[in-house]
Amino acid sequence: MDVLIALLGAGSGGGLLSIGAAANARLKQTLRSPIAATAINFIVGSSTLSLLLVLGVFGAQSLDHLGQVPIWAFCGGGLGAVYVTLNTLVIGRLGLTTTMLAVVCSQLVMSLVIDQWGWFGLTPQPISPSRVVAIGLLLVAVTLTHLDRDR
Repeated sequence: MDVLIALLGAGSGGGLLSIGAAANARLKQTLRSPIAATAINFIVGSSTLSLLLVLGVFGAQSLDHLGQVPIWAFCGGGLGAVYVTLNTLVIGRLGLTTTMLAVVCSQLVMSLVIDQWGWFGLTPQPISPSRVVAIGLLLVAVTLTHLDRDR
């Protein structure tokens, strides 16, 4: 896959996450329940994915190797539910920009740790000064957006 197309796809995914987070925050506000908002989020998401699967939008899908998946690899759905719930709880307090910056920053910190030791079967990627500086700059961005919000 061309790197530019991959970067556009990842960037689009990030933009969609922000829209989804704002929608979930509104859903929580209306329902007055972060758990109900998260459940609806996952019901709609599961329905969408099921429809895409049935329609064969991405070609035929096979679950033949499901038994070979390590048990820890099934944690993603639960972790996603925790992520969506936490976002719906904090967006009202921090605002969308600060929340999403904090999410990206924490993702990068955890990615740095996972890369360093090659956890989850990934090829180790050593920590470099430029990666540490990038995370430091994100921490500055989180701080600045939060301080700006409090003015």
